[in-house]
Amino acid sequence: MATGSRWIGFALIAGALAGCTGGAPAANKSEAQAKRVDQKPAAIPVEAQLPVRGPLSEYFETTTRVEAERSVQVTSEGVGKCLKVLVDEGDTVTKGDVLAELDTSEINTQLSASRTQLAKAKADYERARLSVKEGLVAPVEFENAKYAYEQQQANVEQLEVQLGNMTVRAPLSGVVTKKMAQAGQIVSSGSPCFEIIDPQSYVLNVNAPEKDYLSRIKVGQKAKVKLDSLDEEIAAKVRKINPAVDETTGTVKVTLDVEKSALSKLRDNAFARVNVVLATHENALMVPKEAIVEENARRYVFVVQRPAAGEAAATDAAAEGETLIARRNEVKTGLEDSVHVEILEGVADADVVVTVGQQTLKPDAEVKLTTTQEALLAKAALPAEEALAAAEEEHGKEKAEEAGR
Repeated sequence: MATGSRWIGFALIAGALAGCTGGAPAANKSEAQAKRVDQKPAAIPVEAQLPVRGPLSEYFETTTRVEAERSVQVTSEGVGKCLKVLVDEGDTVTKGDVLAELDTSEINTQLSASRTQLAKAKADYERARLSVKEGLVAPVEFENAKYAYEQQQANVEQLEVQLGNMTVRAPLSGVVTKKMAQAGQIVSSGSPCFEIIDPQSYVLNVNAPEKDYLSRIKVGQKAKVKLDSLDEEIAAKVRKINPAVDETTGTVKVTLDVEKSALSKLRDNAFARVNVVLATHENALMVPKEAIVEENARRYVFVVQRPAAGEAAATDAAAEGETLIARRNEVKTGLEDSVHVEILEGVADADVVVTVGQQTLKPDAEVKLTTTQEALLAKAALPAEEALAAAEEEHGKEKAEEAGR
């Protein structure tokens, strides 16, 4: 009996389940379908703009430091105690100016004694010359007197050179950038005392990769230079290209001259950002660089399909609540700089190109134009599914607010 009751219970449960899968589920299914229709995904907010036309240049961008082609480290040729240092860092000097003086007392003493000996040797030589003419002395004595005189004369000249070396002079005109000598310091021969550069010889040396840029850089090409120490941009020009390739880095040294009027504003070793102009198109069709989407080595942009030509029409349509479609167009690009990309094929002047939010779009996605940057940028960082879910959530809130009114 208990077994029979158990089977009766199973039958009742089966019947109830059958009833649930009969008429009622069909009603629930139709309601779910209707709900899905009502909950159609909201349009994704994006920003878009028309392409622009204008001059566009492509650059070889690199960094370097300002260098002086005429630069010298001044060393002492004499040995002694430094008595005076007559210049300081930043001073302008002319070739031959005295920079420092060493103690010459010892050399002056030696020179004085040597000159006295020279005078005696000269007198001996003159007497011997007259005596040999008169036959009073043998010719060998005259030769010995002549040799002693010449030897002493050479000693005096050597000491005079040493005396001159006790004065450190500027070997070129320029600016003192380093001062290593100090008064009271013992200076030896070859010791570095100063560094002098000629600010009129400032150049910019950059290393251009042989593979990517060397064939596109020519003597005479213009460049734009920005220094951290200057608010203005200065002009430069390629003067020479080294014929040899650095085997370690695969680069070639390129030397640029800075415009003459800017030389006085430069500083030795100043950090510089250099943009060498490789090519310029005067009437290029351009879109912002961030509008380009790359996939499988191809480049695309999303173009908003709108009911009327012109960006204003598309914006007005979006403001009126009309849904727009983002078509994905494959594009062929040309020159590009840090801001814009030239479009050769795939976009026309009248096309409205998505510039913010395109990373979350799929082809033919429904979009709406917006000027709300914060919300748009927040969604641009999300995957497409999450961005869509966020948009749906916002759409639901908007409906709820309308129902509340």
